[in-house]
Amino acid sequence: MRVSTMALLRRGFAAEKRGTFTLPLSFLYSSFQNRPFSPKPGIDFSCVHEVDDAVFLFRQMLRTSPQPSVLGFNKLLAGTVRMKQYSVALNLFDEMRHLGIPVNQWTMNIAINCYCLLNHIDFGFAILGSFFKCGYEPDVTTFNTLMKGLFLADRVVEAEKLFKKLLTLRLCEPNEVMVLTVINGLCKAGHTLTAYDCLGYLRRQASNLMLNLIQQ
Repeated sequence: MRVSTMALLRRGFAAEKRGTFTLPLSFLYSSFQNRPFSPKPGIDFSCVHEVDDAVFLFRQMLRTSPQPSVLGFNKLLAGTVRMKQYSVALNLFDEMRHLGIPVNQWTMNIAINCYCLLNHIDFGFAILGSFFKCGYEPDVTTFNTLMKGLFLADRVVEAEKLFKKLLTLRLCEPNEVMVLTVINGLCKAGHTLTAYDCLGYLRRQASNLMLNLIQQ
């Protein structure tokens, strides 16, 4: 038979007078079993509509204990970029690094993208060096972003060299997005023949790779 809380309290008061006050474990369990448990406080990103909202939420996240994970900060930075507030996103990124907040590949890719969109591609390459210092390896997204930045800065020859270097040294496996970025960038710059050569170079590299796999 289930005993009500009031009945347990009455028993407790009576037992207290006798010096034998105890509460059964079932009472403690029933008091807490329906309470939701959250190891970390939630972050309400739905309130971010303008850049001021993003900065305000960033300040809140810094004061939160325990501090949100890097995924939360990445989501906020990505939202700031979608608002085309690239300089603000970079300021938040710099503050994260200054305060020692952990960053990962996604964070640094966001920073590289911002520098490229602001036509500061050299700073984007500087962030590339941070990948290795932090123990990460740049991925296809990293290099694709850098090549987009080179094309935006009208540094077509450097973009072509970077693409061929990636293939030769096998620094990453080019995906469809990267190939389209290179071909589109070369064609827009009027380098149609170079784009055709890059496709041929890509086919030769793929053939050599298949040949090596067969020989192994």
